[in-house]
This record gives sequence, structure tokens and C-alpha cells, in this order.
Amino acid sequence: MKNTLVFDIGKTHIKAILFNYSGRIIVEYKKNQEFSKKFKKLYIIEVDKILQIVTDLIKVISKKFLINKIIFTTHASTCILNINENKNLFLPVIDYENIFDKKFEKIYLKYHKCDFPETLTPNLSGGLLIAKSIFYYIYNLKKKFNLVQSIIFYPQYFAWRLTGVKSSEITYLGCHSDLWSFKKKKFSTFVLKNKLEKKIPKIYKSWKKIGKVKKEILIKTNLYNNCNVYCGGHDSSFSYYLYEKKFKKSFTLISTGTWIVIFNKEMNSNFLNEKKNIFAKLNVYGKKIPVVRFMGGREYSNIIKKRTNAINTKKGIGHFIKNKIFVIPSFSEGNPINDMKGKITNQKFIKTFAEYNNLASLYIALITDYCLNEMNSNNSIIIDGGFTKNKLFLRYLSALRYNQKIYLNKDSNGTAIGAFLLCNKKSNYKLNLTKISNSKIKIIDKYKKKWLDLINKIIIKRNSL
Repeated sequence: MKNTLVFDIGKTHIKAILFNYSGRIIVEYKKNQEFSKKFKKLYIIEVDKILQIVTDLIKVISKKFLINKIIFTTHASTCILNINENKNLFLPVIDYENIFDKKFEKIYLKYHKCDFPETLTPNLSGGLLIAKSIFYYIYNLKKKFNLVQSIIFYPQYFAWRLTGVKSSEITYLGCHSDLWSFKKKKFSTFVLKNKLEKKIPKIYKSWKKIGKVKKEILIKTNLYNNCNVYCGGHDSSFSYYLYEKKFKKSFTLISTGTWIVIFNKEMNSNFLNEKKNIFAKLNVYGKKIPVVRFMGGREYSNIIKKRTNAINTKKGIGHFIKNKIFVIPSFSEGNPINDMKGKITNQKFIKTFAEYNNLASLYIALITDYCLNEMNSNNSIIIDGGFTKNKLFLRYLSALRYNQKIYLNKDSNGTAIGAFLLCNKKSNYKLNLTKISNSKIKIIDKYKKKWLDLINKIIIKRNSL
């Protein structure tokens, strides 16, 4: 039996999914990602605890099933700075939601941030730039940073701990890291300026077999002794690969979860816009893909959180228009419209959880629609991930994109399937998409116009201050 174990390590969940050779899921485990904490002045990820979860899950799964292949895919903007590889000692791993002090941010931006045309990466907040997290140690703890033997990116860290083989990979290097020059197709000026190139392991393809599982891990987990570990890579880039390989027409992908990431290869890259956070990533082949993204899942959760009233209600868009109820971005980082603290106007008129859910779903659909316009999307749309289960979001988005074909992947594991296919390129896996009907809702256009007018007034007023 040729079974592939995919670990999908996200900001919200850690998934372990075992596939057979045809791409059918045999078993799936999902655990909450609860391993971020405050450490001194930093918000860090406890990667050793996540590694323990990984080995525990391997042990549980390998008791019942043979595992031939393992591959890791993770969220972006995380790296491990090893100061003693033999003893597995590393500097605290900075979480991308860490907030640096303003003085440090200004120094990075003025003296170390790469120009947008070079890395196609805007100046993202906090730790969303890997280069900024690395520079934190260079700037604040130079003596400790001088001890760093290797800089290993998040997916490859787990592969290294299982095999002892260090590697790097292009989808991760090219994902708003400020470490990769899109122009020259090599390390950025930040890497060269700080002499980091020798600390970053050799770059492999994401589907490269980098090694077999070490004996000590085999003993701990009862794994098959001929199990190969693959290089791995960035989660939404793996999701994109699934459709790139299996959907033969031009498409825009909306990959949903904690982040909603929108890819459109057909967009003219001349329209990439640093100010609007419309930038580029690399696909698994190292080719540039225009993207825009926002924390849709996080914003949705922040709007509906602690709303326990479950009384049903039929109040919807008409109620919101009548009472001038609008969501003003944003309720999390990275929103392309507005970086002000989010608020709900006339919130006193919202009484039930159902109304909050309706409003939040409408808001996420409106932001997604705005992003699709910015991406010049006029081809087929594919939606995968967590929001495929939100019927209100789908209804509103299909009305807003009335002239486009919209396909749904009801399997919420698009990222993991993409990872599976990279290890099993000859698999006969069949993509199963559902075309959803575009039902025109006239009132949504009226609401959208009023919402955009309100946001534009706020932005104009703020800019005039």
C-alpha cells in the first residue's frame, strides 16, 4: 500500500491527513493550534510542542496504517534560527502576529526593507515578513545571532527533525518574506547585505525526496522503515497547485481559512500595488502569481465572537440598509481597504447571533468581491477551504460576481490534496468541483454602493487630518 501522510500546520489547526494512492482520505486528525505564547517582549510559536504533536500523530496513525511518504505544508512567515543543531537549540521562533516596537519598525523600513520591485513584497505589519523577524535578532541580539548555524523555514524544519536533512523551498522563500528577488531569481539584497546565504540550506523542489525517517523517530513512532520525507512548502501555494494541475481552464482561486488568499495568474503583474497589498507569490515551479489576501477567517470570528443568542431571524440586508448597519474594516491585520480599527455602525440594531452571522458573512463577501475587482478577475472562480461551508457567504459572493462561473470544492482539504499530488504526480485523483448557481440579488448592489461610499468618506476624512 502506498499511503501518504500530509501535515497541514496552520494558524488555527494542525491537521494530519492520510491519503491512499488514488487520493482518497483514509484517516484525518485535527487539533487546535494552541502553541503560541508571550515570551518576554515577543509573541512566539512553541515549535517543539508542535513537533511533539506531529510525532504523536505519526505514532497513532502508523499503528493501523502503513505510511510510505510524509510531507509538510504550513502557514507562511515563520523560520527557525538554529544556534546548536546537534542539541536542537534555537532562538525563540517569532510568531507572525508579533508586534514590534515602532522604533524598530522604522529602522527596518528605512534601512533594510527591500524595494517592492525587487521582492514584490509590501511593508507588511509585525512579523509577516520573515526578513523583519530575522533582522530583530541581528539588531537586538547580535552576539546570539552570530551563533546561528542555519535558518530553516517552517515546513522544512519538521522535515529536518524527521530526517536530519536540511532544505529550503521556493514557495516559502517567495511568500512575502523579503528574502527573494523576483527580478534576479535569487536571494534578495537583504540576504546578501546580512550575509545570510550560507545559513539558508540548499533550495529543492517542494516534491523532492529529501531523506528517510531517522532511526530514533522510527523507534518512537513505529513507522515503516522505508518512509520517505519530502521537502514541503507553503500552504496556499499547494492549494493553488491542485487546481493548476487538475483544472484545465483559466481560473481565479479563492483559498479560504484564517486567511483568504486570492490568486489570479491572468492578472497583469504591472498592476501589482504595494499600497493596496497586491503583491506576488511563487508557485511550486517558481513562477510569479499575483495575489491579494486578508484575514477573512479571523475577521469573521472577531465580528461574531461571544454572540451566544441563537434565536433565528429573517432580518437581512434590508434591515441593515434601513438602520445603516455597516462593517467598517478592519477587524484584523492585512485588510486591503482600510487599516483602521474595525467597527460596526449602529450596532444597537443587531440583536441576535443570526444577524451577526448574516452581517459578518456579507462583509467578508464584500471584501472578497473588492479584492477580485482589484485582481481584474473575469475568469472562472474556484473557492476552497473553510468558507465553502458558509452558505450565506457563498450566496452573497455569487450575487456580487453574477457574471462569472463559480466552482466549489466541498472538500475543505485543498491544501493537503495539493501536497499529496506533489508526492504522487501519477495518481489518478479526480478533481470534484460543484458549480454553484449565481442568483442575482438586487438589494446587495444597493448595500454595496452605500458601504463603499461610507468607507471612501472615512478614508478621505482620515487622509485630510
